[in-house]
Amino acid sequence: MFQRFRTAFGTTLGLILLCATPVLANHVDTANVTVTCNAFSFSVAASELSPGTKYQISYTIETSPYSGAPITGTIPLTASSTTTFEATVWGSFPALIGTYNFTGTASLVGHNTVPILFSPTSISCGAPPPPPNSGKGIDTASFNGNRLLPGDSVWFNANFTVKNIPSTGGVITFTNSRIVDVETGALFTSSAPNAQITFSPTATCSSTTFSTMTNTWITTVPLKGDDEIFLTGVAIPVPSGGIPAGINVTWSGTFNTTGAPGMSIDWKWGAAVYSSIATDSNLLEVKAGHHTACRESNGDHAATPEGVNNRNQPWKGFVISGATGGGDANWTGSWSGTETVTPTAVTDPGPGPKG
Repeated sequence: MFQRFRTAFGTTLGLILLCATPVLANHVDTANVTVTCNAFSFSVAASELSPGTKYQISYTIETSPYSGAPITGTIPLTASSTTTFEATVWGSFPALIGTYNFTGTASLVGHNTVPILFSPTSISCGAPPPPPNSGKGIDTASFNGNRLLPGDSVWFNANFTVKNIPSTGGVITFTNSRIVDVETGALFTSSAPNAQITFSPTATCSSTTFSTMTNTWITTVPLKGDDEIFLTGVAIPVPSGGIPAGINVTWSGTFNTTGAPGMSIDWKWGAAVYSSIATDSNLLEVKAGHHTACRESNGDHAATPEGVNNRNQPWKGFVISGATGGGDANWTGSWSGTETVTPTAVTDPGPGPKG
């Protein structure tokens, strides 16, 4: 009798202990996708994983009506001591045109599968925007015979004209800007500002402002343009060792237009030396156009710093000879040769969705 009781008690105790031991179920809990007309973000959460164990989460996204091969992807992972996992990945696909619904699943491979929740569940997409048109601009000029001294600054500035502006307007951007000493390959700055110029049917004059958040000069110009439109500029302090006289300097960057093929850009640049100049670009009050600037009706060239310091002294009063400028009233420096750039269409390098 005692033996039977002991056996029964041991069996019962074993069942109790078994029930009390947590079982690691290894499963995906949630999977969510946010979609646009040409991109998605996939977020997934899993739990009750075995620490140190390697897993793989796979996902499949499909459209209805059918728009091509499903988007698929995998996320490898090694479970941490928390036994949980969360991740978000991003991807893109050829732009959709029309109205689509989305379905899909996510799996912890070898364990469980859950449906993906989509936001929005349905999306309507118009025609994709036209591809950008891109062209590389490279222009070289020589500094004059004056060595540049520490304490001074060089106002590098560029301007352009453009042909074939659409009657509805257009936008030109200038990015990947580099100003380089040709002989040494040294950069004058690694953060030369970008530019965004909008040709607006409603603009009656040219204006510009500097966005510190995006490091971009944002300029608006009337459709008729100007013979000099401010492109971009940056004031760079002369380093402690000075800058030699007579060096050759190249300024390069990428011009882009969107939806305006055939626009032709003629650009050039100059470099004037100032014994004092604002470090805040917006305090320079840069002249946006030679003849169309909103505030200034003088004959100063585009890119002239028309602002004043905190003593109400014009920045123009601090220009001195050096770089490509001769001082006096040469507030932008003498121009380099003119470089012509006609951006051409940029095509998608490859078809098919990307996961």
